[in-house]
Amino acid sequence: MLKGFLRHKSIQPLTPPSPTLRASNMTSQEQNDWQPELTDEQILAFEQKIKDEEAEKIPLVCQKESIDALEKEFQDNKPFLEKVQKLKETNDELRKCRGDGNCFFRAFAFAWFESLMRNPHIFKAGVEKLKSTTELLLSGGFQELAFEDFYDVTLNQLEQIPDSDPDLLLVNFQTEEISNSIVMHLRFVTSAYLKIHSAEYEPFLIVESISIDQFCAQEVEAFGRESDHLQITALTKALDVPVEVLYLDGSSGDHVAVHEFWPDEASKGSRKALQLIYRPGHYDILYRKE
Repeated sequence: MLKGFLRHKSIQPLTPPSPTLRASNMTSQEQNDWQPELTDEQILAFEQKIKDEEAEKIPLVCQKESIDALEKEFQDNKPFLEKVQKLKETNDELRKCRGDGNCFFRAFAFAWFESLMRNPHIFKAGVEKLKSTTELLLSGGFQELAFEDFYDVTLNQLEQIPDSDPDLLLVNFQTEEISNSIVMHLRFVTSAYLKIHSAEYEPFLIVESISIDQFCAQEVEAFGRESDHLQITALTKALDVPVEVLYLDGSSGDHVAVHEFWPDEASKGSRKALQLIYRPGHYDILYRKE
């Protein structure tokens, strides 16, 4: 059951409706020119299929590459290019993730696991924090049956880190069943944290008429939904993992906006935060110069 759920497939286009026969007096030219109209749902399905097919050309998590790749990507976009060139003063590599709507959670997870691999002294604390998420999920209203498979896969991968290596970590994150399980566990953890602290976060919902439970069901727990500040804030607090998100945008100048997400004010600046880079609609992993 787990395997079937996790293998995320493109939304299949709906079969266009059979053309309704026009009046018998339609000319031959009119018959040749006429095309059946598609519903909004069909158009969205076709567009989603194209996006999914493009996304699937990229691995779930890619090999590291030089930040020069971003220069090439934005060579014809001056505002973005200037920011990338400024970014090269402090960062030299990035790791791309598939743009399937799960890129924030996947990038966060890989960067977190990788940081625990590089820093053995914080590994035990990371495992204990992950184990504590079962209580968080139960308190947030999740049934154990709903999350236990995702949790087991995530914990198993994390506990392998001391006996693993970067190449194996990458292979595992490129495996859909493993990678998507980790994504789903982090989505559920984020949702549970928001629900438990609904009084704190509900005022920040853009749509005032929506409840935190509805928001979590539609925007957090749903596989493939993009993430924003609210999800990032909740996950960093739930796992006690700080994150810096560097934003590329079309504003003039070379200033790169940095949004810091710390679990609490007391810990701010006390340790290195994971770094992600964001350009409209997508997150990747960023690496500082050594």
